[in-house]
Amino acid sequence: MKNDRVGFKYAIAGVYSALKTEHNIKIHFIIMFMTLFAGLLLGLTRIEWLFVLLAIGLVLALELINTVVELITDVLFEGKHETAKLIKDISAAAVLVAATFAALVGMIIFLPKLLEILI
Repeated sequence: MKNDRVGFKYAIAGVYSALKTEHNIKIHFIIMFMTLFAGLLLGLTRIEWLFVLLAIGLVLALELINTVVELITDVLFEGKHETAKLIKDISAAAVLVAATFAALVGMIIFLPKLLEILI
């Protein structure tokens, strides 16, 4: 049981480190909090929450993995290197794909609710 708590401590430290050092993860966390607040205000159903939370979790997890890939790539390749650029670009593309689909999930769930309020 003690090892589990230590691992959890390191995981929280990792999130904290990413938030301290990475601009993009800060943006994703701000969007996450705005989305959660909007979901509470609009009264999402359980199934809507499920999709929203899965989308948020996927984007945040991929952004953290992208950060790790970039850090490892910087250690492995000195200076400008075409392979390093390719690795970083593809890793960033994974986050972009997830964020794009998360935005689509958000539009499918939130847009009808917002239109209902406005119209």
